[in-house]
Amino acid sequence: MYSFKTLEIAGYRNGPVPNTFLRQDEAAREIAIVLPAWGIPATCRCFTIRLSVAGVGHGCVVVEYNYIRRPDYRALSDAEQKQWLFADVTAACQAALAQRPYQQVTLVGKSLVRCDEHLLATDARFAQSRRVWLTPVLRNDEVLAQIRHSGPRALVAIGTADPFYDPAYLGDLQAAAKSKVVVVDGADHGWRSQAMCGSRFRFLSG
Repeated sequence: MYSFKTLEIAGYRNGPVPNTFLRQDEAAREIAIVLPAWGIPATCRCFTIRLSVAGVGHGCVVVEYNYIRRPDYRALSDAEQKQWLFADVTAACQAALAQRPYQQVTLVGKSLVRCDEHLLATDARFAQSRRVWLTPVLRNDEVLAQIRHSGPRALVAIGTADPFYDPAYLGDLQAAAKSKVVVVDGADHGWRSQAMCGSRFRFLSG
């Protein structure tokens, strides 16, 4: 069994970080930290629930930032926006890891989200974390570099109806980085299809 709650998280300039924490009633050894795309946090909610309850047994926290609707965020420079994002994500990760003595961390990023380097630099517990890249923007050099850096610890999941789907890039990632790749026929960038199946991600638990 499991339950949902909101963790009290103070992020950038002590502002609240919206989130949903899924807590397994049994002693979960693993936790997934989901970083949705900016402005559309709901796209990961269904994925998160399936990842957590469909046999994987993770605790899970979804960081539900929605910066695209915040004029104070949009008015900042790129550097200041990154500072805000990193502060919120770091605070959310620390709050999630404080819930239980988790032994394995899985980071799930949607689209352009890329916080791995920052997290690795701030907390050694992420050094061996698994990474899931959900509908990544494969033509973005920073995203590709982070997937390559993750190597065999990474899973890339993308649909054939996603405008960023590109078999050439995926083939490169499989060949060069040994990343696991799941291609779902008909799924678009918003992951709208009957595509997501928890069993596809059972590798996360072992």
